[in-house]
Amino acid sequence: MSYQSSPTKDFADDVEWCDEHWPELEFRSPEDEAWYAVEVSEICDALLIRFNGFTCDYDEFYPSDEFKNSDEIQEFEERFRACSLQMQDTECPTVTEGTKVCATFPSVTGDVKFYDAIVVTVERTKHERDEEGNEVCGCNFKVFWKQGPWVNQVTSAKVGDICLRAEDNRMNPKVVSFFKEARRKLLGEACLQGEETEWQKILKKVSSAIENNLSLSSLPENHG
Repeated sequence: MSYQSSPTKDFADDVEWCDEHWPELEFRSPEDEAWYAVEVSEICDALLIRFNGFTCDYDEFYPSDEFKNSDEIQEFEERFRACSLQMQDTECPTVTEGTKVCATFPSVTGDVKFYDAIVVTVERTKHERDEEGNEVCGCNFKVFWKQGPWVNQVTSAKVGDICLRAEDNRMNPKVVSFFKEARRKLLGEACLQGEETEWQKILKKVSSAIENNLSLSSLPENHG
């Protein structure tokens, strides 16, 4: 697994926690790997995830002490991001080859599920106007699916099938707090079991690099 910087790394501890200051969240559920708009709550060091538009029967509950290692925390952390926004007809010119989107594809079961995809080509047509004078996009977008039932395949999508990825990288403080607690418990558990903590491993690598550098600098120069 390649390491990516934590999405919570840029957030201060002294920010206000009012929900209106933070973008709405979407979450990639482990159940089907689709993205859903969610609301989160912290309950006794655990994270409760409520799916917008679904009953409480679909709620998911994640204790902060059930992660086995830092990779599991990192993987779960990457399942959260600011909500993607429904693409508007007038935004068509901004969607080009390489645009990252969150899109849906018609299902025989009628389910509407969104997965990450990349636009590979756009077959553009002249935009029409509806009876109220609103711009109507009829362009055809070819997308390469990165997730979901059509992963690694290319299919067609219309403007109504596409959501644009949010540019806001801020994360809800409740999520930030949950992952801080999860990491704290993971490090604490390792100490209790006499294992080397993640921080100790990092320090050992740094110390080793410094020692190697000092050893090289102490070698006599070869003047030929």
